[in-house]
Amino acid sequence: MTEKQRLLQVLAGKTPDRVPWFADLGHWFQAESGDMWNLFQGNQDFEGLIALHREVKAGWYIGSCSLHEESYGDSIERVRDIQGDRAVEQYQTAKGSLTMVRRWNPLSYSWDIEKHLVESPQDLIILKDALNHLTYRPHYDDWINLSQQTDDIGLCFPNLAYTGLGSLISYYMGVENTVYALIDEPELTESYIQLRNEKQMELVRIYSQSPAPHMIFSDNLSSDVQSPDLFRRYSLDHYKAIADCLHAKNKTVSAHIDGRMRGLIGMLAQAGIVIADACTPKPSGDLSPREIREEAGHDMILMGGIAPVMWLPETPEKVFIEHVRAWLDLRLISSRLVQSAGDQVPPGTSLQRIKLMAELVDTYGRYPESMIEEANQ
Repeated sequence: MTEKQRLLQVLAGKTPDRVPWFADLGHWFQAESGDMWNLFQGNQDFEGLIALHREVKAGWYIGSCSLHEESYGDSIERVRDIQGDRAVEQYQTAKGSLTMVRRWNPLSYSWDIEKHLVESPQDLIILKDALNHLTYRPHYDDWINLSQQTDDIGLCFPNLAYTGLGSLISYYMGVENTVYALIDEPELTESYIQLRNEKQMELVRIYSQSPAPHMIFSDNLSSDVQSPDLFRRYSLDHYKAIADCLHAKNKTVSAHIDGRMRGLIGMLAQAGIVIADACTPKPSGDLSPREIREEAGHDMILMGGIAPVMWLPETPEKVFIEHVRAWLDLRLISSRLVQSAGDQVPPGTSLQRIKLMAELVDTYGRYPESMIEEANQ
């Protein structure tokens, strides 16, 4: 049985022979090259990335492909460009201009935000103006081509990007400025969140008509950033709407929750999110594997399980193995489980440790025959 076949069984509510192992190696793969990667194009060496997953005997599931094209018409100019070690994103509208600047960080192999796009109420008005002109057109060719390349090894999960609140906190404004804006300019800020959510639902409806069966979207959720109260007020109903739309077309939907989970993961399950992606337990997260399962309930698929520090050479192999086993032990509570990275495998991880995971899931991730028979009757 392949990792893809195992994951499909989990998605279908069945119990495979063992827990599927699906890595998220994109960041690690880019860092190993030593080169600055293009923020606006992502990783384009799919052949190399797919070959890496085959080498480490892992499934592949994070897709960089898109199922749509965007247009702002003639009245909005949008520029996204790499200028030396800076990534610049700009909007020019009739109401003014916006600029976001990110600087390349060679230590973390990532792009640090140097200047947020939205820094004042007027900036939010300009962003709303641009968003009002945004239209989408279906474009499924990239997904079809990529899914054919990875048919034997994994499932592409096209990304629906940020929700309204998530786009402000994680991208356009940052945590502190977003919280202040909700207090100081609630009407304006909430109107942006509503508009962004409406635009995202246009995208969700396009994706629901696509040939892709599995979707993911990412607010980079963490309960110390998007508190349960903020999430309940501004995002819960929207998450439900996304899930309902996709479920109506027999699609599954995954939400990326890669930080602290207490108080949030249960609401994701309540909203109808099928997979909690990038689940990160203690010591990086705030919950143990068993606590994650207790808050999520038995039906939600938990995908992740490894705190980033556990991958690194500073962590003894024995400790790493114990950490992995604690996650795999959840299989005895519910087979709605996938072994993954816990967000991503960080730069600095040895290839040997990544390869070790296939041995560990094969040794410690198998289901008892009685559990397989009962679940698959």
